[in-house]
Amino acid sequence: MIGFQYRDVHFDRKGRKGWLFAKGEVINNSARDYQTAVFRYKLFVRDKIVWSGAFKIVGLRKGEAKPFELLLEGLDYNLTPTITKQELIFENGY
Repeated sequence: MIGFQYRDVHFDRKGRKGWLFAKGEVINNSARDYQTAVFRYKLFVRDKIVWSGAFKIVGLRKGEAKPFELLLEGLDYNLTPTITKQELIFENGY
């Protein structure tokens, strides 16, 4: 991901149904500020994508880190030990 990185990504379970959440921070290492930045988050088990979704962060200034929290709809917390890879990709911003 050019100009952005992520850190401290971890998984959490909420609710009685064991909903899976991904939490972490996105860091803007680009040369500009963004009023809104849109990212795509992907989870893999081996080489297969098991979840993909987009989210936005409002007010992401250059050099700044902002937290994110995503409900990974349709995935159970028990899947977390089998996750082999994750990607966070900058899609668009203004």
